[in-house]
Amino acid sequence: MMAKAGGGRTPHPKTPRASEATVADLMMPHQANGLRRPSVFGGVIMSMVDRCAALSAMRHSGGQCTTLSIDRILFKEPIRVGELVEVRSRVVHVGRTSLSVLADVYAEAIATGVRRHTNECWLTFVHLDDDGQPAPVPPLKLETQEDRLMHDLAQRRREALLAERR
Repeated sequence: MMAKAGGGRTPHPKTPRASEATVADLMMPHQANGLRRPSVFGGVIMSMVDRCAALSAMRHSGGQCTTLSIDRILFKEPIRVGELVEVRSRVVHVGRTSLSVLADVYAEAIATGVRRHTNECWLTFVHLDDDGQPAPVPPLKLETQEDRLMHDLAQRRREALLAERR
């Protein structure tokens, strides 16, 4: 870490790849809704997404983070009981104390190996210090063209969300 004016510390930049996280679980009957053709409750998937994205935020910040918002969750198709669900997330943009995380959800039919991209989720987290106050996060080091594209998209999403709050 480099010393910063005023005695604080400026953390070294981290890449999106360094924040990657994965959470996986086999979907069971108790996780399904009661519809005629049952699918997994959206809340089950949202919980997995929040946990995975929090891991990415904590890996990048090096400390505790709290969910500020789930900015968007797109349920593209249902997930069925018996499928393996895998959530993959990474930090794609950072502010002074906030982090934007993109999470992708995949469902896999174990018997056939067919894997589907079922959800895309955008979340915002805030890094907290030991007293629970917002704390600075390391800068994001963009290495690849995909990193830059996701960063630019996240920046535009952030600006739109901030404009909505005014």
